[in-house]
Amino acid sequence: MAYFPLFVDLKDKNILIIGGGKVAFRKVLKLIPFEAKIIIVSPEICCELEKLLDENKNLIYKKKKVEINDIKKSFIVISATNDKNINSLISATCKENNIFVNSVDDIENCSFIFPALIKKDAFTAGFTTSGKAPDMAAYLKNLTEQTIPENIEQVIENLGLLRQELKSQISEQTVRAKIIHSLLQFYEKNNFKLSYNELKKEMNNLIENISIKKLMGV
Repeated sequence: MAYFPLFVDLKDKNILIIGGGKVAFRKVLKLIPFEAKIIIVSPEICCELEKLLDENKNLIYKKKKVEINDIKKSFIVISATNDKNINSLISATCKENNIFVNSVDDIENCSFIFPALIKKDAFTAGFTTSGKAPDMAAYLKNLTEQTIPENIEQVIENLGLLRQELKSQISEQTVRAKIIHSLLQFYEKNNFKLSYNELKKEMNNLIENISIKKLMGV
């Protein structure tokens, strides 16, 4: 099976997690940075989840067994019980109602899977082997993490501002792409340590060089 890497806005969406153990806890930790409304349904929860409940306003605990209405009201469902039969029933109910479901450690009952995830402010990257070799996905994630600039949040912020400014000055998309590519190379050459003003100066130089070439018919 081939999984398409679709990035979805989860803010304020209902994410139902069925189960209250350590596996559910790990899924909650992955979801919290994305500002979803996370609803845990389970007769009991582990102490780690109890602590998270006190710290996160978007985390809701319902001390009960799951009901069909809980599932139908959800945007995404994560089945994290230790009973394969229950997980299969939950998965079937979700699929009947066109709700994305992740059945933990049961790839056959999943309509989506969790990648090995890197999340740093606006930067998000996911790594998956379609459930075949999750350790390899984790290895590639760790390898990639070592190459990401420590100040990645500021790097993205600077480039985002310059991109908007460039749009207001250059109408041709192909020209903008060349300028951004050159700007990135310049940024990398300086170990991503340049200020916004230094980058803007370089961008203006690139724009000026392109304008001169146009005038000369080059």
